[in-house]
Amino acid sequence: MLDLDEQALMEEAKKYCEEFLRKERRSLATFTGDSSLIYIPDSKSERFILEPSEGALYLPLARFLDRKLNDNQIMWHIYYELALYSDWKKQTEKYLNRKKDWQKEIDRMVGYITALIKKEGMETAPAYEPKVISGYVKKEILDFLHVLDKYVSFLRVLQLCPIYREEENFEKVISYMKETGRTMDSISQMPKHRAFANSFTIIELYKIKPEIEGCAENPFDMKVLNEPLFDFIHYQLVKGINNDHGIVERDPFIRSFIFPIFEKLWKEEIDEMMLYKSNGQQAEQLKGSENPFDQSESDEIPDSLETTQEEEQKILEEMLKQQEQVSVSVQNIIQGAANLDFYGISQADQQLFQFYANKMKSEREQMRQFWQKLIGDAKKEICVKKDGQIKGKLDIGSFIDFYPDFVEAERKGNYKNLLIFNRYLLETQIDILPERIEISFVIDNSGSMDESKIEAARKALAVTLLSIDDFNRYLKSSAVQLNQKIDVLSETWFFGSQHYNVKEFNDKNVKEKEKSDIIRSIVKLNATDGSTDDASCLKEISDRITFAQENELKSGKQTKIIFEITDGASNFPGLTKEAVKELLSKNVQVYAFQIGKNSKANEKTFNFVWNEGYKHPHGAIIGEQVEKLPKELLKAVGKNIKFVF
Repeated sequence: MLDLDEQALMEEAKKYCEEFLRKERRSLATFTGDSSLIYIPDSKSERFILEPSEGALYLPLARFLDRKLNDNQIMWHIYYELALYSDWKKQTEKYLNRKKDWQKEIDRMVGYITALIKKEGMETAPAYEPKVISGYVKKEILDFLHVLDKYVSFLRVLQLCPIYREEENFEKVISYMKETGRTMDSISQMPKHRAFANSFTIIELYKIKPEIEGCAENPFDMKVLNEPLFDFIHYQLVKGINNDHGIVERDPFIRSFIFPIFEKLWKEEIDEMMLYKSNGQQAEQLKGSENPFDQSESDEIPDSLETTQEEEQKILEEMLKQQEQVSVSVQNIIQGAANLDFYGISQADQQLFQFYANKMKSEREQMRQFWQKLIGDAKKEICVKKDGQIKGKLDIGSFIDFYPDFVEAERKGNYKNLLIFNRYLLETQIDILPERIEISFVIDNSGSMDESKIEAARKALAVTLLSIDDFNRYLKSSAVQLNQKIDVLSETWFFGSQHYNVKEFNDKNVKEKEKSDIIRSIVKLNATDGSTDDASCLKEISDRITFAQENELKSGKQTKIIFEITDGASNFPGLTKEAVKELLSKNVQVYAFQIGKNSKANEKTFNFVWNEGYKHPHGAIIGEQVEKLPKELLKAVGKNIKFVF
């Protein structure tokens, strides 16, 4: 366990690292293409740990301190770790299905080895069973692709972050690579085909072509299209990086220009193997006693901060699982998996709803990233003062209070136990969040809501209600880390001459009812409800707040937010303003958006109800730019929930 001085040092380092990373957030967002990814220094991690479900990268802080890395070095490690992250997100299935995509090459090499075994009459030996050979070949090819991925990662950092091409910084990169075994000598210890695959990074580091043991002719002496092999490969990969190409373009290039050489050297290795039956019916090599087709562990890089190939596989699997979970409810609706006739929702209603959901996919994805970051930030512990420490800067007030003790200590020459210093030991505590968040959408369905306004309102409601559904899924999966259960519930009200509740605060276990209510909120919005009486609707929402709930709103155990969308001024502005004030007095947050062209008189009335006489404004006039409504509503929802978290 760390002593107090080590703990203090670690806390200081963590604080500095967090501040440093905040300053670098824009650069990291540009590099990864993900502004929502958060970076958490972790004193317990030995290597980088990427948690897609949390939208977080955990950094091995203690290792950074052990290595005495400066800011530039830390950033290089982060960039190198996340070099393929943007492509992982775009092509998750492609990375996970690589074995399938390379099955032709796998089958070809399995056939080559099997033919050799049959030629030697060894096909009945247990060590040469088809599953052993197949497993060996798959592993060799996937290891080959992983090595080239790391090479591309290295190139991408150098290409997008030119600072690391400067001599001083590049020397530090080389130093790390040497510590982790990427040296000229390491190549000589590898079989020819593996040595060839690893040589690309070695040449980048040391600017020297390595000699590959056992090769009559060094493959790097070859030319492709009249260019030296290495120069050609380097140029084409860098060109792909600059054009934002990923695995879709990279693997065909590897298959055409790099794998054939790898395969040729690999076959030479296999041809040189001496196969025979030992007493234990195990295959052996001429120069050793190990089965050449055993699935040995990957060449593990010693003292590396990077995630391993196996860890990357788990990250990709989690990414895919997360993507599938997020879209599963919508897909069920698309495919008509749920029969919602019982709730009065027809197939035509589902199709109309899906039309709007599809239109808002991009905005919904942005909100998913926002929710992930928000939950990741919420998991962070807060620091509180625990005890006074007897060292640090002198606290004048305490010095005056304890002056007699100071005089006595001065006489004894011992100041050890004086509580006159103002440095505190900080203790981490889990931040407390509300258990229930209610969000009400109050929508104008009066006759003045024309087609463009209805279209904007439907889009805004569809993406916001689905996004809240996404948020609940993330909260459920993060309940353990958050150390508490949080429910975010939504309801929808329509108002016109009268008002009515279209969507209720449903228990999330009632999935079909929740789906039906979300769909109903969109398809039943049709401008058929007469005039604009929002006062009665807001008053009923206020009256439904019980005394117990009001106390929980006041204590922070619950949060309640209301968003109104209207195309004009209230018919009863005085009553509406009273209802707004009453809701605010109960610790309910209330906001309104005005959409569509309006008269000066109506704008004045809107401002009277929502903005005049309050400490902060509660109304926003969007006006004729009604297409802005979905983004403005999402922004307001996100901002208010972020404030709670």
